[in-house]
Amino acid sequence: MSRGIRVGRIFGITISVDYTWFIVFALFAWSLASGYFPYRHPGFGKGEYVVMGVVSSFLLFACVLIHEISHSYVSNRLGVKVDEIMLFIFGGVARLTREPDDPVVELKIALAGPLASAVLAVMFRVAASVAGSGASPFLGAILSYLAMINVVLLVFNMIPGFPLDGGRVLRALWWMKTGGLTAATRVASRVGKAFAVVLIVLGVIQVLTGNFTGFWSIFIGVFLRQAAGSSYEELVVKQMLDGVKVGDLMSREVVTMDESVTVAEAVEEYFFKHHYASYPVVSLGRPVGLLTLAQVRGLPREEWAATRVGGAMRKLAPEDLLSPDSPALDALVKMTNDGAGRLIVAEAGSIAGIISRRDIMKVMEFRSGLK
Repeated sequence: MSRGIRVGRIFGITISVDYTWFIVFALFAWSLASGYFPYRHPGFGKGEYVVMGVVSSFLLFACVLIHEISHSYVSNRLGVKVDEIMLFIFGGVARLTREPDDPVVELKIALAGPLASAVLAVMFRVAASVAGSGASPFLGAILSYLAMINVVLLVFNMIPGFPLDGGRVLRALWWMKTGGLTAATRVASRVGKAFAVVLIVLGVIQVLTGNFTGFWSIFIGVFLRQAAGSSYEELVVKQMLDGVKVGDLMSREVVTMDESVTVAEAVEEYFFKHHYASYPVVSLGRPVGLLTLAQVRGLPREEWAATRVGGAMRKLAPEDLLSPDSPALDALVKMTNDGAGRLIVAEAGSIAGIISRRDIMKVMEFRSGLK
C-alpha cells in the first residue's frame, strides 16, 4: 500500500489518507469557493463561499469513501477480503487481497459502489429541494452540488474501462461469456487505455483553446492509462506466482555475518569476497539485522574500523522476516514496497534461507515460457 496516514477503521477495514489527498482537497476547496459557487449561486459573501468550498470538498471525499466502503463491505461479505481503503489524489481505492473466483461475485462487488453513489445522489437531491425551498439557501447550494457530483461519480465510474467500476462490470460480463479471467481482464484493460487516450486528447484540446481545466482530464487520463496497464500486469504476475511458496524459491545456503564484526571486516571478508549487496546479521545464531552496501557507503571510511556491524545495520522487526510458507507474491510485494533486493526467511527463530527478486523473476520467466 502506498504511503499515507491511517485515520480509522470501518467494518474492520483500515481507512488511510495518502499525502496527495491534502493537495487535491485544497485545490477542490479553492476552485469551488472561487469559481463554482459564486457562478452557480451568486449573492453570498466571500467568507460564506470559503465555507461552502471547504465543507463541500470534505463531503465530496466522504461520498467517495462511502462509495469505496460499499465495494469493500460487499467484497468482504462475499469472501474476497479487503484490508484497506486509501484516499488519494484521484479519489479512492479499495485493495482486494485477491481476485474474485467467480464472475458473478466480481459483478456484485463492481456494482456496489455505483449503487451507493446513486442512492447518495437521490438523497442529496431531495434534501437540496427541501433546503432550497425553505430558509436555508446556503445549505441548499451545498446539497445541490453534492447531488450533482454523485451523479458525475456514478457516470464516470460506469465507463466500461478497467480499472473503473464499469470496466470491472465489463470484465465480469466478458468473463461469464468466455470463462477466462485473463482474457476478460485484457479486454477491459484495453478499453480502459482507449478511454484514457480519449481523455488525454480532449484535455489537450481544452488547454489549447484556453480552458485550463483540461489539465485535469490529461492528469486523470494518464493515471487511468497507467492503472489499466498495471492492473492487467498485476493479474498476470499473480497467476504466475499462484501456489508458489517462499520455501520453494529461497536459497538455503546463506552467508551471514555476526553483529560483532567491524564494518571494515565486513567490506573485506563479505562484500569483496561474496559480492552480495546485503547480508543478514546474526546474534547468537538469530537474525537481528541487515547490512547493505548503501549503509556502508553512507558511513565515513575512517569510521569503518571502529564501527561494529551491529551499530551500522538496519535492525529487523518480526514483520521484516518471511516464513517458508509465505506466498512468493507477498515476498515480491514486500520487496517492491521496501525497495529491497533480498529478504530473510526465518523458521523457529533461526535463518532458514534468503529469497531475492532474481529468484522470483526466474520462476516467473520459466512459467511464462511454459504457458
